[in-house]
Amino acid sequence: MMSKIDMYIKISFLFLCSLLSISASAQSDVTDLNASLKKILTWLPGEYDNHIQVYQEAVNHIPEKLRHRQTHHIFSRVYVAYLPGDLIYAQQSQHYDKSDIYRQRIYSFDIDQEEQAIRLTIYTPKEPSQLTDCHKHPEKLLTLSSEDFILKPGCEVYWKWEGNQFNGYLKDNACNYYSERFQKTVYLNETLTLKNDALLLDDRAVDAEGNLVFGVDDKGPTINIKEE
Repeated sequence: MMSKIDMYIKISFLFLCSLLSISASAQSDVTDLNASLKKILTWLPGEYDNHIQVYQEAVNHIPEKLRHRQTHHIFSRVYVAYLPGDLIYAQQSQHYDKSDIYRQRIYSFDIDQEEQAIRLTIYTPKEPSQLTDCHKHPEKLLTLSSEDFILKPGCEVYWKWEGNQFNGYLKDNACNYYSERFQKTVYLNETLTLKNDALLLDDRAVDAEGNLVFGVDDKGPTINIKEE
């Protein structure tokens, strides 16, 4: 029969093993997320274009309303002291005209332990033209401060390494705002896939009743191939 002392020693040993196991698991999670952060910061920078998709839809006589518009994406590492995290500048244009810029953002990447994912926080410039081509002229960022950007809570994108790619997502209906253009509140939902040679974007916005306001909907994702 096991004595009380032996029982106490056994329980203490099992408890210690449990703590060590939890600690090792937590450390593994941190290590994995750090590796994922490093990888996504290596993979994402570059230029992407969906010309091949646009061309194939045209030659295959896909109905106009189901075709994707041509888009070009520039993602470049930037370094500024007034924004947290690892930063990437995003400049996106359309219609085969790189001066027709429809989106400019600063993306901040860090680790979200609770979500067990890489979190992308979006900083939107109040005056986008102040950032134009800052991947070529980074000194433009030095004249700005955190007060020159808008942060929209709930619009964070979460990335997880799965298989051989990153899968990204917005939390359901968490990203929403009142659109002056559409005169209503819109709810953004988006899924993304980042491969080492491509970026797939599948985004859509709906109103409070779930009606499509804008987005790809039945077109499928925009397939952007990374340029060499």
